[in-house]
Amino acid sequence: MLDYLDWSSVSAARESVRRYRLFRRVGTHTLVSRAKLNTLCTIVRQLEDRQVPGAIVECGVFKGGAAALMAHEAGGRRDVRLFDSFEGLPPPGEKDGNIATGQYHAGWCASTEEDVRAIFTRMGVMSDRVQLVKGWFDQTFPVTAVPPIALLHVDADWYDSVRLCLETHFDRIVPGGFLVLDDYGRWEGCTRAADEFLAARGLGPLTPTGDVGHYLRKSA
Repeated sequence: MLDYLDWSSVSAARESVRRYRLFRRVGTHTLVSRAKLNTLCTIVRQLEDRQVPGAIVECGVFKGGAAALMAHEAGGRRDVRLFDSFEGLPPPGEKDGNIATGQYHAGWCASTEEDVRAIFTRMGVMSDRVQLVKGWFDQTFPVTAVPPIALLHVDADWYDSVRLCLETHFDRIVPGGFLVLDDYGRWEGCTRAADEFLAARGLGPLTPTGDVGHYLRKSA
């Protein structure tokens, strides 16, 4: 499990109120649950406390709320790479199951680059360290330079997308860095893609975030 903050220096009550206010500021710019936002905050604070180097990379951005929160907790000092089609999710594939296929509709989770810039500006972390990469993953990943990664947040839902994120970016995660899978346990395709990838590497188990969604800390 995560090592939480040193409550001898910051009271649990004060920190809880601080995070609640941050979640309110993020508002409708994220579909990530507050339980998972809380985990992301804790992970970034741990990375900062331990001075783990690397960028924050998010695959599947929506309106940028979760990414802006992570950048804020890092004090705006980390490079941020944000990958999204800004056209919504692609159609699910055959490995995503009937539930995903039945619920899918074109434009699901669509947003704009302006949405993302707006929340980054509101949170005070919009800078030249933040790069928005627009397009489908299979087109943008091969042509985008990505630095070493401290936190890889995969919110890509479907099997093919999640598997591509892991195959492209996992090896860039630095020792002590984190992989967070937002949809693990929610969507069949995401869960299957992660299980297959990690099993092939002899990695795991994943740690739950409190509801659906899991994380893994990369060891040295």
